[in-house]
Amino acid sequence: MKLKKTSLLLLLAAGLMACSSVKVSTDHDKNTDFSSFKSYQWINAKTVTNKDEIQVSDIMDMRIRNTINKQLTVQGYQQSEGVADLQLNYSVLTRDETDIQSYQTYGGYSSRWGWGAGYGYRGMSGHSSTVIKTYKQGTLVIDFVDPKTNKLVWRGLGSDRIPSTRTTENMDKLVSEVVKGILKKFPPKQKQD
Repeated sequence: MKLKKTSLLLLLAAGLMACSSVKVSTDHDKNTDFSSFKSYQWINAKTVTNKDEIQVSDIMDMRIRNTINKQLTVQGYQQSEGVADLQLNYSVLTRDETDIQSYQTYGGYSSRWGWGAGYGYRGMSGHSSTVIKTYKQGTLVIDFVDPKTNKLVWRGLGSDRIPSTRTTENMDKLVSEVVKGILKKFPPKQKQD
């Protein structure tokens, strides 16, 4: 009985992990010692440099910053108003995507009669249909900059489909999943010599 419960819990956990559709990628400076970083501060300047980058609303800005702050606190980093080990900024990109799915449907055997090796039912009837849907794909980019060199030392990107129904709850959940997906890769695992 205990083995069945354990197996069921493992299957459920695997199913929940599979449900997450956040795609994450990261890059970092291999010469940076991330173990020395304990504090961060936000870079307040927000500039739009890419035609796909969008200005986010004040509500979304607060949601993203609060979620990042919360996750970094959980991971042991402290936000600083003064001098900090790292500077932090984010940007949001969106693009239109198309999802094309083809389906083959079968209605059973057809009742066509014919001549030849016999007569009777002559095969499956059915048809194929294609469904085309467009949706918004959003990407959150989180950057960490070394304030001593003013160089980017780590970048994380998380992409997911933006819900068509944008309620507060949907957007809170989306931002939380994307931020956690990105920041679980920070700091990068560094190889020991």
